[in-house]
Amino acid sequence: MVPKIRLLRGFTLSLAALLLALTATAEEGRLGRVALPNSGSPEAQGPFLEGLAALHSFFYDEAADLFRQAQAIDPGFALAYWGEAMTANHPIWQEVDLEAARAALAKLSPTPEERAARAPTPREQGLLAAAEVLFGEGTKDERDRAYSQAMQRLAEQHPDDHEATAFYALSLQGLQRSGALDLRLQMRSGAILEEVLAANPRHPGAAHYLIHAYDDPVHAPLGLRAARVYSAIAPAAHHALHMPSHIFAQLGMWDEAAASNRAAWKASVAWTERRGHPVGKRDFHSLSWLHYAELQRGRFQDAEAVLGIARQATEAAGGGRPASTLALMAARHAVETGAAPAAVAAPGDGHAGYSCGAMGGSGESPEAVQLFAASHGAWRRGDFEAAAAASGSLVGLAIGAEGHSGKQLRVMAKQAEALSALAVRVEDVALALLAEAVDIEEDLDPPSGPPYPIKPAHELYGEVLLELGRLAEAREQFERSLLRTPNRTASLLGAARAAAAQGDAEAARAHYGKLLAVWHGADADLPGLAEARAFLDRGADTRPAS
Repeated sequence: MVPKIRLLRGFTLSLAALLLALTATAEEGRLGRVALPNSGSPEAQGPFLEGLAALHSFFYDEAADLFRQAQAIDPGFALAYWGEAMTANHPIWQEVDLEAARAALAKLSPTPEERAARAPTPREQGLLAAAEVLFGEGTKDERDRAYSQAMQRLAEQHPDDHEATAFYALSLQGLQRSGALDLRLQMRSGAILEEVLAANPRHPGAAHYLIHAYDDPVHAPLGLRAARVYSAIAPAAHHALHMPSHIFAQLGMWDEAAASNRAAWKASVAWTERRGHPVGKRDFHSLSWLHYAELQRGRFQDAEAVLGIARQATEAAGGGRPASTLALMAARHAVETGAAPAAVAAPGDGHAGYSCGAMGGSGESPEAVQLFAASHGAWRRGDFEAAAAASGSLVGLAIGAEGHSGKQLRVMAKQAEALSALAVRVEDVALALLAEAVDIEEDLDPPSGPPYPIKPAHELYGEVLLELGRLAEAREQFERSLLRTPNRTASLLGAARAAAAQGDAEAARAHYGKLLAVWHGADADLPGLAEARAFLDRGADTRPAS
């Protein structure tokens, strides 16, 4: 028989270990500060909590590796398997890998009932139960709603549990669907997260999800605080370095947007090299945003250099997502700079990588943007045959396209048709098509970052109206464009030109002034730069030609 004193000593040590696990928190290091009471062994707490912090920053590959490390240390640690399963759910992007999630849970035990039995505490049981419905039966909409309700109950049962509360707030945003932004859900989520961030100013999920909650031109000022702190909370996560640029882009803060995405790209390169991951795992999404920010800053040479990085990385990756992103970047570069569009072979997957905006994957089509860029360039050259050929192909892509991405394709198709009509001076038809494009685009949510379609409909309509001398109408379109895409430089320039041509010197000075503030470090030969300086230098009598 074992002496009673030995039993008591063993019990005391076990209790101490349990108390340590229950009060463990992630270090205030490079992924943020999180805390989740659990019954895992003390040795497993480090990788588990780091994995949890990485999960809050959508650092999914890293989080999955860390959760598996915790499993190896403590094979009976239920939440380590829950964490790995949660890395397969990407609510903002409307993506879920059911097979991977179910496989992760099955490693704990084969059935939901057996898994629940291996979770020693009600809190752990609640998290597992929520995951069971998220990865269970039913449609994605049904599972997402049931999961959100389960997380709401868990958050209400444990009001001091920042993890459950943050995941509940994220689940509300996960109920959004492309093209149907519900601002009530966004603001409800934001209100919840504000309290979490106030209680734990280094919580990565609270800062991250707040940025998503406020990711539109109207609410973006509310997200500035989270944007300012998030990169410092989780500097090891390249997505955390990128996310502030969502708010910066919505506010037209292009210097900050460029810096944010430059840091994110460099961090992703360092991470893939450190972990031995292939080039295709790098953050091409941030590289694309960096390219766009450089274009807005009037630094076309720097934008060309970023494009060169994308070309080299695509060659090294051998295609896939990098090639799709390169096709989008090359088309955008041509439209923004007026350069001849470069043909880029893109894979036929129809997507230029994920979007981390509130509405999830945008369905950006590399083929469509290349065709639009070709149409836009042909119009500028006065090449009717090339414009008509590109327009016809783009219209063909749009036929039968449905949903949110179908609307985006129809906007570009209408624009391309209008440019073809302009090439042969059928102006009334062109204007009618551009008005239709505007109507379709206004049914889309404002862009979360670089616009898609790549030429905002209001802006193109305004440019055409300006060339035709219809100044008041042109100015209205530019002003409406700036509401959807603040401080977008082509719209600022168009609005300034329209106001100047109307003789409204005050409005022209305001727009030219904003433009020069954005272009404070622009290329010396940037089109429009000398014009803006001349107007502000000479005063109200300067009326640049449209």
